[in-house]
Amino acid sequence: MDEVSHLPTSDPIVLNGVSLTCERLVEAVQQKSKVTFSQESRARIQDGREVVQEVVTSGVPGYGITTGVGSQKDFMVAADHVQDFNRRLARAHATHIGGAVLPKSRVRAALIILVNEFSLGLSGVSEPLVQLLTDKINTAIMPEVSSYGTVGAADLIPMSQIANWLQSTPEAQKLGIPGPKETLSLINTNAITLATGAEVLMEARAILDLANLSLAFSLEAFRGNLDSISEQVNRAHQRRGQAQVSEEVRDLLGNSKLWNTDQARRIQDPLSFRCASQIHGALRELLDRAIEIWDQELNSVTDNPIVDTAEQCVRSHGNMDSTRMTLAIDGLRQAFAKTLDISGERLHKQQWTEFSGLPTGFADTKSPLGGVQFLNLGHLAASLITSTKIWAAPSLLLSVGQLADGVEDTAGHALHSVADFERILEAARQILSIEIIVSVWAISKRELPVSTLGEGLRDFAKEITPLLPIGTEGMDVFSIVPIVEALRSHSPN
Repeated sequence: MDEVSHLPTSDPIVLNGVSLTCERLVEAVQQKSKVTFSQESRARIQDGREVVQEVVTSGVPGYGITTGVGSQKDFMVAADHVQDFNRRLARAHATHIGGAVLPKSRVRAALIILVNEFSLGLSGVSEPLVQLLTDKINTAIMPEVSSYGTVGAADLIPMSQIANWLQSTPEAQKLGIPGPKETLSLINTNAITLATGAEVLMEARAILDLANLSLAFSLEAFRGNLDSISEQVNRAHQRRGQAQVSEEVRDLLGNSKLWNTDQARRIQDPLSFRCASQIHGALRELLDRAIEIWDQELNSVTDNPIVDTAEQCVRSHGNMDSTRMTLAIDGLRQAFAKTLDISGERLHKQQWTEFSGLPTGFADTKSPLGGVQFLNLGHLAASLITSTKIWAAPSLLLSVGQLADGVEDTAGHALHSVADFERILEAARQILSIEIIVSVWAISKRELPVSTLGEGLRDFAKEITPLLPIGTEGMDVFSIVPIVEALRSHSPN
């Protein structure tokens, strides 16, 4: 196998089937980087293609090569009808139903994943096809592709729309593309799910950073007890994620007056404060593992069948199953929903006199206008948190029913899980921004100088405080959008 290539961003990304990562893929799409594939990959592709050609020449049954697919697998394709069969296979699976379409960036990412997968030479496609894909990645406007039509056992319908677009180009016609097996290789892949998931997982990293920031702000505003994130507490339990989150929050609170022994208002805070590093830490561990799984899947072959160059044959399999991916995302969705649930608890505790020591809703004394409570930020957060809990329901065990005359009787539902994950993350930005708004408001109500806050919070507090209608509640409609976007602009992703 090729060694991992670490090229500057300005150079083409060399796809070799072994070194693509979520981070590199998302970066390539965002920066519109050029791609190519290695010379070693060209040799592997040529070797794999020879196996497919031998199957065609010999006339032996080879799934999707000399036979139909799915429920039609027992019927042979005539040698002089191979190209027609492949063209019609793409068109037959490319049904459009209207509705949502994929962002062009994700279509391009899916093509990059295809080239990377083909670079291993296990799909048996021709070198001209891989080169054509590479050229389209580098030069073409991506086609409109439906976001529907996958149950998690290859993204058949959207990938068929891509295949039909590619095969209909003048270049493909001139090159005689598609040849034997090439349509099946183009569509029998989880490339859409992988492309979408890679982008969402990188966003999840940024949202976890935002969650840690919101926790630090709440501890500061609540005058929380920092024993809960101390190194001594972390050493008492073997939880890597908890230790990492605690360290990150301690860094945000660096040189805060809250570290003084007389600042914490309680011996022991509510669990939404005290257990936050444990919950965020569990999320951190799941996220790291999900990214690891995704990176492995980006460099794996789901195309069925694969070619075995050593034995000069093809082997049928079920590598397109997405159970592993769905398990990773299902767990993450629940972990994020739990993290957002305690965020909601903290922002309510901030406004609750019995817990915070501040006037309910931060209202002025004996005023009928109730500050944060009057603005219904708590209601907004509660509504969004409810939605995240709905979207966190596991996808893996949903029944797919009987597809393809009962041949396809199970599926992983990975794209469904990823789509609900993306919804959760969008809501998470709003929920965590609301928690930060409430905390900044409480800091103002306590008349805490910005200079006494944690060093990692000071710039945020300076930027957000003037955007809040403190003392002018109800005079104009308040929008949190500028604050959400200001926090997004500071995101490392």
